[in-house]
Amino acid sequence: MIGKLHAVAIAFALSMTGFNANAAGTTAAPTSANCSIPDYPAAWIDDGLEGTVRLALLVGADGSVKDTKVVRSSGYRELDKASARASANCKFEAAAKGSASAPGWTTVQYLWVVN
Repeated sequence: MIGKLHAVAIAFALSMTGFNANAAGTTAAPTSANCSIPDYPAAWIDDGLEGTVRLALLVGADGSVKDTKVVRSSGYRELDKASARASANCKFEAAAKGSASAPGWTTVQYLWVVN
């Protein structure tokens, strides 16, 4: 049965929102995400777990993810947690504040589909 099913988990940046570093100025949002595709276990496919998970990520000045928050749940804890784990390994071009890198928030969406 799994041979006929194609499981797809796709990560892509939905929108970029700025992060206020301090009252004196704003910071542009991080860009160019490089995120891994999470595992989609056969048991989840067999159970028909599908959905979309939207995460807010705090990206540090070094381009790594420092914090993750679920903005919109898929309705399945397993998919939400797997998306959060995968997003922890995302790498970004850090946001710029003037000529320096600075932390910034962005959103990423994982789409879990059984075809």
